[in-house]
Amino acid sequence: MDAPLTADPEERPTRPTTAPDSFTISARAFDSEESAQQLGSLVGACIRELSRQFDLSRLDGVTVAYDYAQALLDLDRGYETTFRLTPSDTHVVGIAMTPSVIRDGTLKSHVLLNAAYMAPLEDFKHEHFGFVLHTISHECAHVEVTYKFDAAFPGFLLRTAHPDARIGYRWQIILACWDEYAATMLSAGFGTEPTEGYEDTFLKSLQETRQQANDYIKAYRVHANIDRILGEVYVAYGDLMKFTAYHLGNLRGLGRDLSEMPRTVEALKGHWFAPYFARLEQALQDIAKYYGKWTDKSSFEVVGDLADELLAHGGIYYKSRPDGRLYIDIPFTSETMPSEAEVAQFATR
Repeated sequence: MDAPLTADPEERPTRPTTAPDSFTISARAFDSEESAQQLGSLVGACIRELSRQFDLSRLDGVTVAYDYAQALLDLDRGYETTFRLTPSDTHVVGIAMTPSVIRDGTLKSHVLLNAAYMAPLEDFKHEHFGFVLHTISHECAHVEVTYKFDAAFPGFLLRTAHPDARIGYRWQIILACWDEYAATMLSAGFGTEPTEGYEDTFLKSLQETRQQANDYIKAYRVHANIDRILGEVYVAYGDLMKFTAYHLGNLRGLGRDLSEMPRTVEALKGHWFAPYFARLEQALQDIAKYYGKWTDKSSFEVVGDLADELLAHGGIYYKSRPDGRLYIDIPFTSETMPSEAEVAQFATR
């Protein structure tokens, strides 16, 4: 039987370790074999112990790398793809990632950690020890969350060809929002509390996303590349939804209410995103309610519907043609019309 979805380690049943009996830990670009073995062993022991709290039976392996960006590019995903894994470098600096891989036909998760940030794990009295512990716990939570989804919907992740770009973008956003909501909720009780950082990131995205999306549309008036504009605007609004999910999942994991976050409450007051914020929270709670026991994807699709609504609110509409194909309509508005100076600027890009 699945353990209940709760963040508090004391409330989750104590159980044996769930990580594979043996899993590979790769240490890359260290200045000595000794330091590589020392930190690699500590990370491995930490993950082994955390596997009492998270189901890590689908863990593929762990990479601890000083050349973190290159390690992401070098990871063998186990299938043909042109997608390149890269660290986050916009609203947050990415220092860890747990992408899915396929090994012998089975979907698994591989944890990659930026070694430059992992050294405090060597001293539990270090001021940043709790931060590192939380980071590793968060990635372990991703291993479990991915496994639960794949167990419910085998063959979907990495192995489904979406019929069009719209569906592909929808599912990128759906999975990003759910994965981060669930992972932050499950890891909220481990190490240093990340609440302030999650709130800061959400508030920054809340402030900047609409103008960013409008600027993309202004540029589209010049380059007229529909594939480019769809990708840019979906990512912009998808990131806002994802950072909302981080914030909400962490609060739920800590048992805290939004009313305890005055900066968030004030920022949402009268904001165009406020209704979407509330609806996304409800949608993610509904998914979490049946954690690991979903019988269909309808609760997940609600998140995708919200993404499409956000796109329409931002001025990009889908319309169905008589032949069944989708037509993209981007009406002219004062907010998305470039000035003469902007036209000249975009034309040089």
